[in-house]
Order: sequence, then structure tokens, then C-alpha cells
Amino acid sequence: MKKFIFLFIVSFSTFIFAQDKIDTVQFINNGTLNIEIDSRINTILKTKEDATCTYATPVKKNTEKKATVQSSDPCAGNPQINGFKIQIYYSKDRKDADKVRNEFMRSYPDLSAQTVYYSPDYRVLVGDYFTRASASKDIRRLKSKYNSAFSIPFKVLCRKAK
Repeated sequence: MKKFIFLFIVSFSTFIFAQDKIDTVQFINNGTLNIEIDSRINTILKTKEDATCTYATPVKKNTEKKATVQSSDPCAGNPQINGFKIQIYYSKDRKDADKVRNEFMRSYPDLSAQTVYYSPDYRVLVGDYFTRASASKDIRRLKSKYNSAFSIPFKVLCRKAK
């Protein structure tokens, strides 16, 4: 009798927590994943990518009243700010990382590239961006050749950042 009650509760609980609809995912060509996205979501993502990013400096309250010159330039006095770069490659061998960086610079002359050492790896970082959203457009462009590209927080040159 206890087994019957246990089985009834287990089977009934699966009906309670079952989902009504799961989006369809198809595996085609031995592991290629195709996911269909609603066109409205894709439109929103593209408008976010195409929007121009402006960097706003936080306003600080001064206790003393000084005659200060307000500059509309967010980079005034800050050559480097906290931003984002795109990591396209990492390796324990510096020669390999430099080879990828040089290849990247030939393929994409419009983006800056550098090799940085983060123990124990050498990383190839490209571009200068204020936000992750502003980097996403270039990430999509780079994914065809560097499929492991992603953005990371990094100090960027304010004058070069997008």
C-alpha cells in the first residue's frame, strides 16, 4: 500500500510540474544547433547594437565651491577608464598568441589588438569599448573566424573606445 501511494504521488507530481510548451531545438548536420528566435527579439537586439553609446561621468558633490571648468569631454583627464575588450584567443605559449595577434591585425586593421599576460596564459585582446553592448556588434563579426570571442572587463583607452 505504501508503494502504491508513493508511486501515485510521484506520478501526479510530474503532471503538476510539467511545462506546457518548450521551444523547439533541432540538431542537424551532426551537432549543428539551429535555434529560431522571434523576429521582434532580433529587431530589439539589432537596435541596441546600433545605438550609439555615450559615456557619462558620475557627478560628485563638492563640499567646497571652486571655480571649475566643466568639460563635455568624458575623456578629459582620464586617458584610461574601466571598459571592455574582446578576447579572441588564449594560450600558454607567447609565440602562438603573438602569431594570432599578427594574423588578426592583418585581417582586421580597423581594430586594435594586444597580447596580455594573465598568469598562466597569454591572451589576445582586441578593441576598446565602453560597454558590453557596444562590443557585441564586433563580437558577432569576429565569431565567423574566432568562434570563442567574448567580452571581458579591462582598462581601455578612452579616446579609442566606442
